[in-house]
Amino acid sequence: MLVVDRATKDFVGLVGPARAQISHLPGLDGLRALAVVAVLAFHAGFDWMVGGYLGVSTFFTLSGFLITTLLVHEQRRTGSVDLRSFWSRRYRRLWPASLALLAAVALLFTPLVATAAQQASMRGDLLSSLFEVANWHYILSGDSYGELFLSPSPVLHFWSLAIEEQFYLLFPLVIVVLWRWSRGRPGRLGAGLVLLTVCSVLEPFVFDLSDDRIYFGTDTRAAELLLGALLALVLSSERVRVLLVARPQLRVGLPLAGLAAFGLQLWWWWSLPQDTWWLYRGGFAGYALLSCVVIAAVAVPSGPLAGLCGLWALRWVGVRSYGIYLIHWPIYLTVWQVWPELGRVWATALAVSVTFGLAALSFRLLERPVRRGSWPRPGRGVAPAVLASVAVLGVILVPWPESEGPTPIDFEDALAEFQQFGAVPPAGSAGPASTPPTAADDTPVPTTAPPPLPLRIAVFGDSTALTSGMGFFTQATPAGLATFVEGQVELGCGVSRFRESRSDLSLEPDANCPDWRTIWPRRVAPGGIDVALLMSSVWELPDSVLPDGTSGAIGDPAVDDFIRSEFIAAVDVLSATGALVVIVNAPRFSQWADDGRNEYVVRQYDPARTDRLNQILAEVAAARPDRAVVLDLAAGMAGRIEDPVLRPDGVHFDQQAFAEFTASWFGPELRRVHDLARPAPAR
Repeated sequence: MLVVDRATKDFVGLVGPARAQISHLPGLDGLRALAVVAVLAFHAGFDWMVGGYLGVSTFFTLSGFLITTLLVHEQRRTGSVDLRSFWSRRYRRLWPASLALLAAVALLFTPLVATAAQQASMRGDLLSSLFEVANWHYILSGDSYGELFLSPSPVLHFWSLAIEEQFYLLFPLVIVVLWRWSRGRPGRLGAGLVLLTVCSVLEPFVFDLSDDRIYFGTDTRAAELLLGALLALVLSSERVRVLLVARPQLRVGLPLAGLAAFGLQLWWWWSLPQDTWWLYRGGFAGYALLSCVVIAAVAVPSGPLAGLCGLWALRWVGVRSYGIYLIHWPIYLTVWQVWPELGRVWATALAVSVTFGLAALSFRLLERPVRRGSWPRPGRGVAPAVLASVAVLGVILVPWPESEGPTPIDFEDALAEFQQFGAVPPAGSAGPASTPPTAADDTPVPTTAPPPLPLRIAVFGDSTALTSGMGFFTQATPAGLATFVEGQVELGCGVSRFRESRSDLSLEPDANCPDWRTIWPRRVAPGGIDVALLMSSVWELPDSVLPDGTSGAIGDPAVDDFIRSEFIAAVDVLSATGALVVIVNAPRFSQWADDGRNEYVVRQYDPARTDRLNQILAEVAAARPDRAVVLDLAAGMAGRIEDPVLRPDGVHFDQQAFAEFTASWFGPELRRVHDLARPAPAR
């Protein structure tokens, strides 16, 4: 016999046409809480929540379900949808806290906390967030290689809010059109939603979109919202709802299916990296299908999942989940950048505590009063809303004081300039040789020993070789220390050819990087260069997979042996025609270089890994004593490891600053180690 309690009545009468409002399902608040906790743990960089970004997908599907439930209920109850009223409610629900957060980022975070790199992109980030197009802003700006090493934007998380806002703006129009086309028949309305969902899922296959485009695109992520909308359409049928609570098989089976689906989602939260390829080829839609089962199981007022999500603590967090999501990311960055010495656990505890406190205040003093119409007074909300929006826009547009520091490195421009560096000799170049002066009667003028001829130098390596090489040649060529010879630098490509390297993203060097074994021999033609300057450090340090499939990182004997053998092979190639290979070792990365990054980057920038790499490089030079020497940049930079002028992102070098460093230390030291290894013949 079916026991009809209050919860069951609320579910059965969820969207009845006689009800002025839809019933509140408290378990969905608990589900929001679980999703936002997953996102918080993921953004904190914990390796036990590498898939926590999927909590955002849960929000998408929940939003599609709830919004469609509201629209279908209103359409059936009144025969139409009051779009103006709908958009007004969405505005009152979302914009007050959003505007307050953007103003706080502009007024407080930007001048007091932001790095020079963050400030450089802040205005565009804030404007796109204010106008709810942040996701398209990040798509159009692209993910350059350098962004992997720069501090992320404090409003980066607005990309998902932008997708939801665009959905709230456009989807009611879609529902109205489909409703008229279907003449109110649920089957035809559902068919229209299914068609839109299929188009969203198939789009990446048809147009071969990049992963970033798929991840941030409103069209490509729409399937997750549309599947929630389809669930709402199914549960809008009173017959379906009665069957779910009246039939024993469904009353027991749905909660069990929901528990199984949620168990799989938990597994993915724990173990599924963001770069998993199949997520971008239908995987997000598959996850959304699981979310639909979970939502249905939580909505039905029985079963273990509904009981879990109905707990008071989870419902408290869920009700405030919007504010928590809004606030947490700039608070995370503030804690990491102001107190970099805090461990990840303590930093996260502090950031989460502040986030929850501010979210509670926002909900009580701002979000709830505005949503209920108790503030501002009914009928007088338009003017304050317009004034608040204009004020935030003004704050964003007015110039703010920028923190001291150089302009962030533009890697694409630097690479283009480097590739063209040797086309035209710089003004003041000393040329390949100089002729001693003579007197008018052709009698040689007594002089001191002639200065050494410029070294013919070619640079090889990764992005650190690019940025330091630009600064080096800017100073060394006019000073007569060096002449430029074409080498090869590749962004994102180290000497060690791992099968896979994991940083902020997973790279496959075999697929992304040209094989230096076939290119470098052409750069070292007989007699073409005196010095091959070899610098590669960034991509030797991440967690990696060896060609034989073994996983590990520098410090593991197998990985150490592989790196050593790769550098020895590189030395043999570069020195094959007589050049001296000068291996530049790696200074430790600045302590703040991994701020805001995931656990892979934190491990990559561990000083112990850099120290071990330098030991291996010394072993390489010792294995080829007649061909290679080490230039000890780590020692030369000992006092400037934390200097943001020399290394704006804590990893790469500013061109002008490295030119000055070349004059004071790098250039003379390079000449010294060369002359020790290859002394000039006696005159």
